[in-house]
Amino acid sequence: MRFENVSDLLSPGYLPFESGTMAYPDGFRTVAALTRMPNCRAKMLHWWFGWLGGTEQYKLWHPTDHLFSDWEGRENGVYIGSSHLVHEYLGGADGPVFKLKLQFQSPGAFLGNPEFDQFDGLAVSARIGDLESPMNLGRMVHFIRNTPWGCEMRSRFFLGFVESRDGAPEIHATEAEKLRRELVTEDLARRLHQHATEEMGYLADLLPVLYRQVTGDTPF
Repeated sequence: MRFENVSDLLSPGYLPFESGTMAYPDGFRTVAALTRMPNCRAKMLHWWFGWLGGTEQYKLWHPTDHLFSDWEGRENGVYIGSSHLVHEYLGGADGPVFKLKLQFQSPGAFLGNPEFDQFDGLAVSARIGDLESPMNLGRMVHFIRNTPWGCEMRSRFFLGFVESRDGAPEIHATEAEKLRRELVTEDLARRLHQHATEEMGYLADLLPVLYRQVTGDTPF
């Protein structure tokens, strides 16, 4: 799946590509992860991204890969329009520490389809950027749909969208392609797939109890 086909997630059932990595001749890569979350609901994931705070809470999500967490521009638990600033390993401490700025945006506007704001579930979408330089490297969406037994999360990471941000000079197409081929490697995609599978598995285990303890909202 490429970014331009992201609306396929709105179709019933499953797509041929639900978990793994996919590379394209132009240097772009897509990482997909599927997580089934018994006894969870989409509303719990919406709450999670608004409640998640500093490093101590972030480590609940992945005790070994997650190293640091802070937020920029988030007020009253509203994550859309804010940025999550993180340090983390991807797929274990044998690799580098990734310092990222995840810029959350309204899914309907970001993904170019208002239906993402309207279906029975949740879409959490963001640009993936480097924390230490004003450059983005990808886009992501966590597509959560309710099921009779809970919910399921279908994550997609679209790697290779190299672009400047925060008023930095524009990155021209030739330089963007060079950076894409240097930075968006098979190892990065593999590590991201492993990390996403692990962290969402942790979240599926802890979220039903944590949500009810903190919010007092008990109906399924």
